Amino acid sequence: MYRLLLASTVLLSLGSVALAADAVYSDPVVETPVSAYNWSGFYIGAHAGYAWGDYTLFSNSGDGPNVDVDGFVGGATIGYNWQWDYLVLGIEADISNGPDGTTSQGTAGPVWGCITGDCNAEIEYFGTVRGRLGVAFDRWLVYGTAGYAYGEVEGGIENSDQQGGGSADGWAAGLGTEFGWTEHWSTKAEYLHVDLGDIPFGTGVGTEDFEGDGDFDVFRLGVNYRF
Repeated sequence: MYRLLLASTVLLSLGSVALAADAVYSDPVVETPVSAYNWSGFYIGAHAGYAWGDYTLFSNSGDGPNVDVDGFVGGATIGYNWQWDYLVLGIEADISNGPDGTTSQGTAGPVWGCITGDCNAEIEYFGTVRGRLGVAFDRWLVYGTAGYAYGEVEGGIENSDQQGGGSADGWAAGLGTEFGWTEHWSTKAEYLHVDLGDIPFGTGVGTEDFEGDGDFDVFRLGVNYRF
């Protein structure tokens, strides 16, 4: 009887040790990490940078000279972000002045030239309404963006009926990165390619329309305040 009790006690002790070992050495629970910085919410901002591009003036009769456009651009931004872990989805709208340029009077094109004055092209202002899709690395956000672009333009040949302007629209797409300095303030660097389609200028003899075919690129820095 004594030996039976002793054996039972030893077996119970070994079982307790095994259970305790299982409890101590059970597989750890792995939790999916999330971005510590919160990119969600409504924001407003301002941006400034440089734009460059070129437009070929053309009409029903054929192509005219090429006009290079460039210059300082600056404006305002408004947007909203939603965040799921590392994924950030947003919508953003902005408006800015645009680039401009001239080609000297007397310059010849393939079919016609700048006879009465300088050939010119000016993006008086342009704006975009874009989606943004990015990945957050805590305070860093890297994103791609694309959407609708619109603007008001003027150009043609100075001192002639070919000088004119109007509205234009098209698309814009680009890449950017943003850094959150505080809970509310962030700064960004962004590149956009903007294509407003064929931009309208003046009219010539009869029903001859003068337009510009081209696009431009923008690099800008910005600051945003998140509410």
